Amino acid sequence: MGQAGSDLALETADAVVVRDAPATIPAAVALSRRARRLVVQNLVIAATFITSPVIWDLARTLPLPFGVAGCEGSTIIMILNGRRLMADAAWRCARSGNGK
Repeated sequence: MGQAGSDLALETADAVVVRDAPATIPAAVALSRRARRLVVQNLVIAATFITSPVIWDLARTLPLPFGVAGCEGSTIIMILNGRRLMADAAWRCARSGNGK
């Protein structure tokens, strides 16, 4: 852990606790669970925003600007959704053990 860990262990670990405080492990687990939920949400958003214009285009003619707006719009929404994890509230929530 922290400074006492060997270089090989630090390089091969999936997660490294930098401080010698085992109490930070639950916070890291809560943040990783939150990140996983956000990744799943982003995949659903992307699938929705990509398949909707495809279905619309198959049913009738989709104007190109609407297709581009759908693709770029999903990218912006996914970025904004992912930024929620970087908010201070997400870190406070993880430290308190809530995970929500």
